[in-house]
Amino acid sequence: MYIKISEIPREGLDVAASRGKAWIPRVLEGMDPYPLSACRLTSASLVLSVEGRNLFASGSFTARGEACCDRCTEVFTVALDREFSTILVPGDKGPSGATNVELHEDDLDIGFYDGAGIEVTDLFWEQVALALPVKLLCSEDCRGVCPMCGANRNRGECACSEAQPDRPFDILMNLKKKKE
Repeated sequence: MYIKISEIPREGLDVAASRGKAWIPRVLEGMDPYPLSACRLTSASLVLSVEGRNLFASGSFTARGEACCDRCTEVFTVALDREFSTILVPGDKGPSGATNVELHEDDLDIGFYDGAGIEVTDLFWEQVALALPVKLLCSEDCRGVCPMCGANRNRGECACSEAQPDRPFDILMNLKKKKE
């Protein structure tokens, strides 16, 4: 959904109120949800306001997605909830051609837009990506898989012994002993 800067009134634009609630589930359609296998917004709010050429965007969303656990590889539902506030400045105000630009903490809430408007789906997709945890886990106490047989330890104990397998560099210890 593309919104032109000229469409935003002085007092701001409540995107959800102006577009209706029907657009929310379709916001992320067509975008690659990686590392999730699917992602859909369940609720969203977005208020856009303009000051000069800068665009201020604030809102919130809740989303649900499907992902594989990083420890046990089981598919589970990820619930995301985030409030955000960002400033979008015209692309021509950004550092053009600069390769070594130092970012400060205040710069992290600033984005850029090109042209005469903003693509709302891109804004929400960026916020969904920022809301994703670094490690996707089905639960905090996930026990993962057995390194010997690959059995899911959350479902029960496997028959493997607790003995440590050979370490890859144990052969070097044997070489040292032979030399002595």
